[in-house]
Amino acid sequence: MPIATALEPVSVISNKRNLKYNNFEKVPYNNENFKVTTIKNNSKKGKYFTPLNGPKLSKRALEIQNEEFLLSKGIIIVRNNKYHPESNPNGIINLGTAENKLNNVEMLSKINDPKISTVTAEQLLYGPNPGSDRLREEIAKLLNRHFNPKVLLNKENICVGNGCGPLLNLYGEVLFDAGDAFLVPGPFYGGFEADIKYGARVYPIPVQHEEDDCLKVSEESLEKALRNANRPVKGIIIANPNNPFGRCYSAEQLLLFCNFAKSHGLFVICDEIYGLSTWKDIVSENIEEGKSIEDYECHCSECEHSKSIKRIESNIDGESNKFTSIFSLDLPDPENTHGLWGFSKDFCLNGLRIGVTISYSKTVMAAIQKICFLTCIPTNIDNILVNILSDEEWTDNFIINNNRKLYKSYSHLTNSLNAHGIPYVKGDSGFFIYIDLHQAKIDEYDLWMKLLEGGIYISPSQAFFSKDSYSERNWFRICFAVEQKELDLSLERLYKVLETIKYNQQNK
Repeated sequence: MPIATALEPVSVISNKRNLKYNNFEKVPYNNENFKVTTIKNNSKKGKYFTPLNGPKLSKRALEIQNEEFLLSKGIIIVRNNKYHPESNPNGIINLGTAENKLNNVEMLSKINDPKISTVTAEQLLYGPNPGSDRLREEIAKLLNRHFNPKVLLNKENICVGNGCGPLLNLYGEVLFDAGDAFLVPGPFYGGFEADIKYGARVYPIPVQHEEDDCLKVSEESLEKALRNANRPVKGIIIANPNNPFGRCYSAEQLLLFCNFAKSHGLFVICDEIYGLSTWKDIVSENIEEGKSIEDYECHCSECEHSKSIKRIESNIDGESNKFTSIFSLDLPDPENTHGLWGFSKDFCLNGLRIGVTISYSKTVMAAIQKICFLTCIPTNIDNILVNILSDEEWTDNFIINNNRKLYKSYSHLTNSLNAHGIPYVKGDSGFFIYIDLHQAKIDEYDLWMKLLEGGIYISPSQAFFSKDSYSERNWFRICFAVEQKELDLSLERLYKVLETIKYNQQNK
C-alpha cells in the first residue's frame, strides 16, 4: 500500500548527501561512543510554516507537510536517479518498494488479451461504488478457495476500492474518531501510519515484540501499551503475513490479538495483502511428481557454490508458522474483526491500485459503502479483474507459479547473504526479508545514505517505526521479487558499500 509521494526535490531533504554512485567519505567511528540516533525532522516540532502571501493551507495539511515519511523520502530520491540497464546504468536500483516484477510477461499477456480488456459502452458509464456484483462475487470465491474462511464469504462481505491504503483510511473514518489510536505490533509497515493518520487522523501505538521472536507479542505487552496510551485506543491493526519481516503469525498469536481485543472492547483489522504470496507453504503443497522442495530452489553456479555455507542465525527468528487467514479461525468476535486484501502484491498489479475490505459486519459494511464513492475503481479495471478471476484454472496456476518464482529468488538472495556473512530473519512469505547490517558500525540513517550513494535503495528500520535502540536499528528490508540479473547487481552494490565503509574505518 504505497503512499502517494509529494514532489519534494532532493535539495530539501534533511541530512542530504550528494547522491553519486560510489562517492564515499571516510566514516568516523568510535565503538565506545557509538549511539543510534533518531532522524531529525526538517523543522522544529509543533511549528508550522505559514506563507505570508499566496495559498493558505489547513492546519491538517500543514501538520502533514511537517511530518517526515521515510518510505516517501526513499522513493523520491530513487525517482530522481532511477536505474535503467541502458539509459542510466549507474542509477539507483529500487529494492525498497514491495513490487513483484517476476511475472510481467504472464500478466501483460493476460491483460492485453482482447477477450480480457475490451472496453464496452457500458463501461463508459459509472459503475457501482463498491465494485460490481460480479467482481465482488469472484473475489469472494477466490478468497474462499485459498483463505478457507470459517464462514464462507460472499459479495456482501466485500468492498472494492482504489488500493488498500485508501481502504484502510475508510476503516479509519467509520471505526475511529479523529484523535483515536490503534495498537500495532512493531516494527510495522510504515504505510499504516500515513494511510490512516493523514486522512482519518488516527494514530499508531507500537507494541514491542518479544526479544527472541519478532512475531511474538505477549498479552502483557498489549496491556502495557493500552495502559500507557495517551489517546483513546479503539483497535488493533496487524499485517499477516507480516511486513517488514516477511513471515506469518501463528494461529495462536492471531487468537491472542482477537481475544485481547474482545476483552477490552476493541476491534481488529488484519491486512492479508500478501496472503497468496506465502511461497513456503504454497510451493511445499504443490510439489510436482518426481520432484522435491529443493528442486524449486535456485541452482545457478553461484548458489551451488555457496549453498553449503551456514547462515548466521538471527536472535529474533522465533518459530516459523504456516499462513493462517484470520477468517479461518473460530473468531471470538467476528462482527468486530475486519480484513484487507488486494491485487497489488499477489497478482503483481501495484499500478492498477485495487484493494478489498472484508467484513462480516453488516453495520460496518453499510458505513463503508456509504462513503466508498471516494475510492471506487474504473469500470474497465473492474471488468478486467472479473475476466481474470473467472478463469479459475489460469488464476490458480498463476498463484502457484508466482510462488515458485518467489521461492527461487528468495533462495538465491539468502545463499548470497550467507556467503557474505550477513544475518537476516528467515522468511516464508511476501517479497522481502529483514537483514541485519550492524556490521557497518555506523548510524542507520548515514548507512542508508551511503547505500543510496552506492546505487541501491533498501528500506531502513526507521521507515517501519522501529524502537530507538541499538538492537532494533540498523536492520533493513530488502525486496527480492526482481529478475536475477538486477538482484545480483543490487547485491554487488550492497557488498561494495559495506566493504568501502570497512576500509575507510580501518584506514582513517
